[in-house]
Amino acid sequence: MAKKRIVKTYTDTSASGDRTPIEGHRYFLRVDLVSIKAEEKADLTGKTSEYYIKCGGKGIFKMANRCPNLGTINLELNEVFKPTDGLTIFSGFYEKKGGGTVELPFAVYDQDLGKDQLLVETMLSITLGQSREFLAFQENGVKVKIAVSAKRTRY
Repeated sequence: MAKKRIVKTYTDTSASGDRTPIEGHRYFLRVDLVSIKAEEKADLTGKTSEYYIKCGGKGIFKMANRCPNLGTINLELNEVFKPTDGLTIFSGFYEKKGGGTVELPFAVYDQDLGKDQLLVETMLSITLGQSREFLAFQENGVKVKIAVSAKRTRY
């Protein structure tokens, strides 16, 4: 019996060059941790300082994001924590016509047994439509570098 030859044909289904316009006024906000450094010894009892970060929680963003969710970032004196590819502290969608700015609370805490000590507290002013911007804060023996962006999205 003769073998039947099967020929497969493929069609190009990619949409190269076809870009749908971004409609609406929806933005994707993102705050990333670039690095954190312990410049002073914060704890009297131990060798390491335990840090955590909170972002959001007031105004339009009701839920505060804690980073890390559980546990802390343990650093010795003059030790630097640099996560690979950034560590996302906050991300969310926001809708606003005409662009403008969004205020987002940002705080760094040192975890202690009795009460957590507030080291850095500021309001991040994020311009809608901006690409990545780097900010640095140095207060109370801790240096924090973050990256902030608010890009327009079609989702």
